[in-house]
Amino acid sequence: MTVETQRKPVTLPPQPLTNPLRLAVVDDHAIIRGVFVTLVEDAPDMVMAWTASSLTEARDKLHRSPPDFLVMDVSLPDGNGFSFTQEILAELPKLPVLIVSAKEDQSYPERAAACGARGFIPKEASLEQLVEAVTAIQQGRNWFPA
Repeated sequence: MTVETQRKPVTLPPQPLTNPLRLAVVDDHAIIRGVFVTLVEDAPDMVMAWTASSLTEARDKLHRSPPDFLVMDVSLPDGNGFSFTQEILAELPKLPVLIVSAKEDQSYPERAAACGARGFIPKEASLEQLVEAVTAIQQGRNWFPA
């Protein structure tokens, strides 16, 4: 009498990433920075490079540790994200920047594109949309609302 055993597929553990995406977030609201930290913790191909609550703090961190991807709020206590994006892209022209805002202003996507950002997303967007935007920009596409 022979007993047949079913073979279970062997699954290898995930390989550690050699170059995960280093994301940085500049936003004056701790809860928004926290959402991004949580998003990155749940993404196997990303790590949080740093967060900043002001442009002054962001400028310092950018010079010490440039990220692979920057998420930039429009309204900050010491300036605006559009001007800062233009300033940073003059120094780091290949840095992908996604601008976010809670304010509903129809001119923001156009202003984001004009300052060199690769995308704009409102803060009321879903996490799925946010992930889509980051992924699209990392793949070389732009992400602006239709």
